Amino acid sequence: MRRKLVLIQLSRALVPLLVMLHHLSTTMMDYYGFNIWNLAYLPLTGGVYYFFSLSGFMAYYIYRQKFGKKGQLTDFLINRFIRIYPLYWVVTLAFLILAFLLPWFATGAERDLAVILTSIFLVPNPEWQDPFIIVAWSLEYTIYFYLMFSVLFLSPRLIGKVLFTAWGILSLLGVMGIVYIDHFLFDFLFASYNLMFIGGVFCAWLILHAKIPVIIGYLFIAFGLIGFPVTWMNALNPFMEVSFEMSASISIMLLLIGLGVVDLKKDVNIPNAFHQLGNAAFAIYLVHNVVLDVFSEWMDQAGLHEVLGNIGMSLVLVALMMFFGILAHFKLELPLHRLFKGWLQKNKMPAVAASDRDAATKNT
Repeated sequence: MRRKLVLIQLSRALVPLLVMLHHLSTTMMDYYGFNIWNLAYLPLTGGVYYFFSLSGFMAYYIYRQKFGKKGQLTDFLINRFIRIYPLYWVVTLAFLILAFLLPWFATGAERDLAVILTSIFLVPNPEWQDPFIIVAWSLEYTIYFYLMFSVLFLSPRLIGKVLFTAWGILSLLGVMGIVYIDHFLFDFLFASYNLMFIGGVFCAWLILHAKIPVIIGYLFIAFGLIGFPVTWMNALNPFMEVSFEMSASISIMLLLIGLGVVDLKKDVNIPNAFHQLGNAAFAIYLVHNVVLDVFSEWMDQAGLHEVLGNIGMSLVLVALMMFFGILAHFKLELPLHRLFKGWLQKNKMPAVAASDRDAATKNT
């Protein structure tokens, strides 16, 4: 079985790129009335949905052979902690420093104890207030998904499968409104996002167990990619009675299945720069909005829009977001991973799983 999923690795870059486009369009619309492809009018672009599904896909692909084995649950949870929290805490600290130094950058939530605690630990806020780092609302769900996924490590394995399946069924019933409790925790615990994560798990299971011809894989990739602009157009000028979430989710599942099938059946080579871009996706995702907010305000005050114009300024902002995101990956994310892994090994705690070390695609 081929372990390196090259195309899946490259596709990780879709997450920050799609999210960046939406935030950039919104920012340019607010400042100058420039709405890139009308994306500012969309609720999302689908990048976060891909993040959820890809997380489920890679969690199953990497750890499927570890279910029910002694010690693997702890190893899985430690790996997820290292993957998310260290870099997130550093970026959150940077945000708070900027909020202190730049009064216009502050939102007022920095003085709210509830927001501080829920932001630090990535737990849902009863008032639905976002964490300091806006995009981190998705990390609250991701942490929850990993906790639910961890039941698959229980022994005997049948117990884990039953519990995970029950979670999926309850989530579906909650989304359909068949089961509902008017409480913010119910809305969080049984959100439609759960089905996106589970859908990613299903896609990984499918490519590993079904004999899908590679030509079908290519077709799925094409339909999956086309599905994103189709979803956007349908949201702006409806021509299909399909919700944004449903349309985006179908596109994402087609794309994941297609990429996975081709990856498993063909030797795919991509330039190392694109491989590194996939690795840096999480760091770009975390820091891009802070960079966008700071530099868009500075460039506006400096009058650079008059020189660069809408397109020029947009390109500069994209370059800055990419630059600082990649910089954060190499100068913060990777050193923090090495630091925590070294500390864990020194204290004889479970090290990063071999499968996580070997897999070309690191879970976001």
